[in-house]
Amino acid sequence: MRTELVVVGAGPAGLTAALAAADAGVAVTLVDGNRSLGGQFYRQPASGPGTLPARLARAATHPGIALRLGSPVWQAHDRTVHLAGGGAVTADAVVLATGATELSFPFPGWELPGVVTAGAAQALLKGQGLLVGRRVLVAGSGPFLLPVAAGLARGGAGVVGLFEATPLRPAARSALAGVRHPDKVVEALSYLKTLAGKGIRPRSGFAVTACEGVERVERAVVSRVDRDWRSVPGTEQRIAVDAVCVSYGFVPALELPRALGCREADGAVWHDDGQATDVPGVLVAGETTGIGGVRLAEAEGELAGLSAARLLGHRPARRGAAARQTVARERRFAKLLGRLYPARSGWLERLRPQTVFCRCEETTWGDVQAALELGAVDARSVKALTRCGMGYCQGRVCGPPLAAAVAARTGGPSVGDLQRRIIGTPVPLGELADPDALTE
Repeated sequence: MRTELVVVGAGPAGLTAALAAADAGVAVTLVDGNRSLGGQFYRQPASGPGTLPARLARAATHPGIALRLGSPVWQAHDRTVHLAGGGAVTADAVVLATGATELSFPFPGWELPGVVTAGAAQALLKGQGLLVGRRVLVAGSGPFLLPVAAGLARGGAGVVGLFEATPLRPAARSALAGVRHPDKVVEALSYLKTLAGKGIRPRSGFAVTACEGVERVERAVVSRVDRDWRSVPGTEQRIAVDAVCVSYGFVPALELPRALGCREADGAVWHDDGQATDVPGVLVAGETTGIGGVRLAEAEGELAGLSAARLLGHRPARRGAAARQTVARERRFAKLLGRLYPARSGWLERLRPQTVFCRCEETTWGDVQAALELGAVDARSVKALTRCGMGYCQGRVCGPPLAAAVAARTGGPSVGDLQRRIIGTPVPLGELADPDALTE
């Protein structure tokens, strides 16, 4: 299949990019692994159509947009994307809006059933209308914890605790800059109001340091931590739970940008002020360029769609001035959050040799340490010696903490990661053996 523009990702950034380009007369193919529009932020319920903002919902019926939903992209090269399920789309230009993956740091017991990421709990509630548990603890670091805890509380879960690892005092100094973003303050206050109405008081400077149980999680061990997230001895408390939701933020999904050879900067894809990468015809938008939230994603999507339209010889009516202002403002806020919630290395001290590090392959922290003692100096050499990152998730869960752990142990400025892979998402072997799937 050939088209003018292929947009990969039907979340806020991808939808906005597709609409901006299609409104300018571009023939767009919009591809996503989910079977509905909206991505993770606007996840639609499996039972039927949900609420998608009208500005984005019109992508479903736009005459210039062809939808390929339920079709994850497993490989990309030379502006061709190959779809799981068969077929490929070749385009004159590509917009990558592939989003991000949630960041988790291992701790004893995190492999127990009932211990999930905060994003997984939110997706289950939004998509299926199901609660991850009835007695739920939410913990980690970052602003994402607030909407997840508030959503679970509104949904009927008994949220028994909300614990933020970053101590309040260091965060409070930087938080004063938040007055420049009153809409964000109002949003946070709305979540806090919901939690207060349920009798839930967030606590800062605490982290889940272990989970206990037999066949599933039964207790969460919570400890006070210092500013580097090291546990303070003698502060442990055990809380009865049937679910624990942990999140330490997000990292950009870089598999497809790397497959196309895009240059990176600061852990995200480099781009110019029109969202173009250094690879001709390839543009990026949303969390792929750095974690920044839905408003930034939509603004970048609009700029990417307009730039793609101009690149393809069309003349869009909009110039994107308002979107550029939004990008500048939201990037400033994203940098503020980076200062408020920096990742610390104290979580490493909670690991034991038997602690599972890679849940897919059941690789332990002791296995990782043995690989480092044998001379492994980067994440990929640890993977080769231990199978860490070789499971179904292909390092999406264990890859970022592995890179952080190796950096902390070796002191190396660059230790690589596990996001560079030929196959971007698992596909059946029969599909790889089908020559038509590779050449269509």
